[in-house]
Amino acid sequence: MALPLRNFLDAITDGLQKAVGGETEQEREARQTREIQQAVAMLLYETARVDSDVKNEDLQVAGECLQKLFGLSGEQARGLLDQAAVPDQRPTSYRPMTKLVNERFSPEEKYRLVEYMWRVANADFEIDMYEDHLVRKIAELLYVPHREFISAKHRAKHRAKDKPG
Repeated sequence: MALPLRNFLDAITDGLQKAVGGETEQEREARQTREIQQAVAMLLYETARVDSDVKNEDLQVAGECLQKLFGLSGEQARGLLDQAAVPDQRPTSYRPMTKLVNERFSPEEKYRLVEYMWRVANADFEIDMYEDHLVRKIAELLYVPHREFISAKHRAKHRAKDKPG
């Protein structure tokens, strides 16, 4: 009996929120999910872009990372990267994106993101000094310990060596 009452109260609350211009819980969750996905896509795209040579390998690795992090399809990941590639969408500061990641990711998820950034940087088997600087800067903004930062870099390099082709 309590469940139907709870559903009824939730429906009323949702209706009231919509009536006063607020968003429902589901809408809020969907918006927050989109925001974190866009922030991470932007960080991965910036890693590919920072050396002034965005290669297909960079974007392929970035897409794979988005798929693994968020359980997205290849098409959804490409859509996020396409949005991140729009010049008007480029960040003037990394702080808003890293703030979102800090609020919503666990330490382990942040370590994984740093490793994925290293994978994108190393997609062409060469880490440019600008890529190195960017990943280092983002890791600092995410409060990733130096030990985890270096471990992520080694894992990314090791994974690239094992990858065929």
